[in-house]
Amino acid sequence: MFKLQYPLFLLTFLGLTNLASAAAPTLTYLFPGGGQRGSTVAVTCTGKFDWPIRIDAPGVVVEPGEKSGQLTITIPSDLAADRVWIRLYNAEGASVAVPFLIGDLREINETEPNNAPQEAESFEQAGLIVNGVLKGADTDSYSVPLEAGQTLVAAIDAHTRLGSPIDTILQVALPNGIVVADNHDDHGLDPRLAFTASTAGRYIVRVFGFSSEPNTNISLQGGDNCVYRLTLTTGPYVTHVVPLSVNADNPGTVEPRGWNIPAGTQAVASPFGAPDAADLLEQEPRTDLRIPLPSRLGFAHREDFAHGGRVRLVPYATSLALPRAGEEPPQRLELPHAVTGCLRTPGQADRFLVSLGKGNPLLLTVEARTLGLPPDPLVRLFDPEGKKVAEIDDSAGTRDAVLAHTAARDGDYTIVVTDRHRAGSERAYYQLTARLDEPDFELTTTGGEFVLPADKPLEVVVNVVRRGAAGPITVAAVDLPEGITAEPAVSETSGDSSKKVTLKLSGNGSPFSGRIRLVGTMSAPRELQHDVRTPARLNGSFSTLWLTAIAAANTSPAEPDKPAK
Repeated sequence: MFKLQYPLFLLTFLGLTNLASAAAPTLTYLFPGGGQRGSTVAVTCTGKFDWPIRIDAPGVVVEPGEKSGQLTITIPSDLAADRVWIRLYNAEGASVAVPFLIGDLREINETEPNNAPQEAESFEQAGLIVNGVLKGADTDSYSVPLEAGQTLVAAIDAHTRLGSPIDTILQVALPNGIVVADNHDDHGLDPRLAFTASTAGRYIVRVFGFSSEPNTNISLQGGDNCVYRLTLTTGPYVTHVVPLSVNADNPGTVEPRGWNIPAGTQAVASPFGAPDAADLLEQEPRTDLRIPLPSRLGFAHREDFAHGGRVRLVPYATSLALPRAGEEPPQRLELPHAVTGCLRTPGQADRFLVSLGKGNPLLLTVEARTLGLPPDPLVRLFDPEGKKVAEIDDSAGTRDAVLAHTAARDGDYTIVVTDRHRAGSERAYYQLTARLDEPDFELTTTGGEFVLPADKPLEVVVNVVRRGAAGPITVAAVDLPEGITAEPAVSETSGDSSKKVTLKLSGNGSPFSGRIRLVGTMSAPRELQHDVRTPARLNGSFSTLWLTAIAAANTSPAEPDKPAK
């Protein structure tokens, strides 16, 4: 079950000589920050590294250029993902992986100068992604033609999905500079807007920003690493899909939602990274939002649409919240269940009914903001007599909500989901997951890249989060390459090991660079096995770690790597 597969996993060996003395590479960003599905893209990587270098890029194919830092990335036309991750590595270690976004529209790189409206880069029509950089106190301007009644969608990807240290602002202006639409933080710190033109003509789209880290400087800011991707389209743009979860055994199709999308449009839901890299691309991170661990990421897109939508694949029932008049009974849910709802009108409260026995531990998670959706969820729970027994607003450092409650009596309990600020709109979707809270656990490491010295063991700290009365958990490395061993570590129910354990890896001096997997196994009070995840980063994590085993002094570093199978 836990074997590592390497389809489209590129181990690019470039000039293996002289790598033994090189320092581990660093990689800070890529430009452009993404590419079109089914295309080949010229990319520059920035960091500290000796050239040639080796490259790990599951999901895409990377060819190095002759010039240092130059890459050619080929994106499969059938890749079911909106983001892949690329790292550099050598015999001494590996860089952190950096994101590279995948889109479906044609792409160009910005042309400077384009600061002033009269310098705006002019396009004959919308329907493209512009890759740009905000350098210093920079404003980038783009001119697009619109017909009366046409809706332009302008959307930035920078901080939220690329990790660029910039808080961008979008404006749509007339050629004379009058601003007719603007947005700041629609998706995290990244802006998105839809503007409908009242008259035909050219409109200027302006991009500028400030540091994403709060400071006392109120002037425009930027830098060479402030990479962004600007989508400009009058066609369909997807912000999410409905439902937000589907059954993993029969995912079927979902309905893309956003702007300029014809009603009833469907898109096929696939495992994230399918068809060939589903086990190697990112997964949802382990957080206190208590996302059910058997779930996995999925993805749905259409080649004629801008953007795509992530969907959760779960092993239980899913449904849509049904419209209910005020006097109608609540919608009944059979546990476990994931339901997608929409708070369309101000003050709307969606009501659901679950049957509980005395002592049953109910766990509710309501997600919206962490899924890039507008609501600030508020969830209330009422007992069979109509008495409010629990209420939760913000949880786990987010605007989303987690509510745990043990039933004091048998009967039907009512769940009420609303917006904290009584807001409502056609975009105000949320996801409620209702289930019984069972003993469980979550395992995370302190990082994603590790180095095993040739002359001593490597200690990997695994953080343990216990849910309920979880029993002892055995953490072990599986499918290690030849020459590397690790003794399992046990997390007991109490004491220091209940919160963290240390796994010791030992080698025989043979070189290795590649992925390994750690898993945790619990046999009581129920049987469970979960992989160890890397820390959350840009709302993603990985179920594999990158291990570099340093070659012993008498071992040639030029020996080919032997990744674990």
